[in-house]
Amino acid sequence: MTTDVRRATAEARGTTSGIRFDAVSVAYGSTTVLDSLDLTVEPGEVMALLGPSGSGKTTALRAVAGFVRPVSGRVFIGDRDVTDLPPYRRGIGMVV
Repeated sequence: MTTDVRRATAEARGTTSGIRFDAVSVAYGSTTVLDSLDLTVEPGEVMALLGPSGSGKTTALRAVAGFVRPVSGRVFIGDRDVTDLPPYRRGIGMVV
């Protein structure tokens, strides 16, 4: 499915915000758990994060939700940079 078709499908469903990680790194103390993550999820696209325990899947989701703050890089929801916004200002939810 092309990006244009995904976007048109998302707009028809009322979901026009994608998610983008721009060189996002997250560390807990001296342990880096995400190292320069670049990832774009287009509006309407279904995506899965797969990997072994400790590979950063939950940390990436927590960064989008605002529960962890990247030490570098930016997180976008749609065109809006949400990196510095608190979780309640992002308009999304997360269930683990």
